[in-house]
Amino acid sequence: MGFFARLFLLLLCVNLHAQTIRVGTGLYAPPFEMQADNKKNLYGFDIELMQAICQRAGWQCQFKGMLFEQLFIELKDNTIDLAISAISITSERQKNFLFSLPYMASGGQFLTKSQSPINTILDIRNQRVGIERGTVFKQMLQAQYQDAITITDYATQQDVLNALSNDDVDAVLIDTGAAQYWVANNSGLFKAIGDSLPVGLGYGIMANPNRRDLIETVNKQLLAMENDGDYLKLYSRYFGTLSL
Repeated sequence: MGFFARLFLLLLCVNLHAQTIRVGTGLYAPPFEMQADNKKNLYGFDIELMQAICQRAGWQCQFKGMLFEQLFIELKDNTIDLAISAISITSERQKNFLFSLPYMASGGQFLTKSQSPINTILDIRNQRVGIERGTVFKQMLQAQYQDAITITDYATQQDVLNALSNDDVDAVLIDTGAAQYWVANNSGLFKAIGDSLPVGLGYGIMANPNRRDLIETVNKQLLAMENDGDYLKLYSRYFGTLSL
């Protein structure tokens, strides 16, 4: 048997024994998740991070894009094994799910149109604020402003930004990394308001409580990526030019 034939059989055996992991992720929340032109393939910081973890762990990972709020439902229903989508680790979520070590600081930031009279967080009072459904931002706003603002939630981050562009809301509250991305990549259409607001304990990869084995493997690979510099290279590529 020739060298290439033996190599093919070796790779085939490895693939046959690789564990298949179903990974749920958001559909569109740059720079964390984005869709390629054909809308079938996903890319972005979270996607590349998870791909690196899967490769290092010897997993065959199948990515499934969905609405953010659906991630929690599908994980509970065991139709996915892991979820990654800039998911803030909170004490409330930890009651129902396991989280990896935080792979990035989590935060939220207000965004308005550049010509908006809103210039400080104090100006948010009595305004209409849009958020993405299923995120922690609704509870944050209710705790901070109570009835002093009108909150509207939308299915996707794109819907949130469209509402802002169309003047259906006066401001939006989204993840800090996403807010800075849109400020830097929208030709002056948006501006960030105030500093990043701390949210939770960082972003984590999420699993069901009975899949501690998966989280332990994820943590091992995250630490390895931190130690060998691969995580920093990936982070710098997506966030190095943003004011986080």
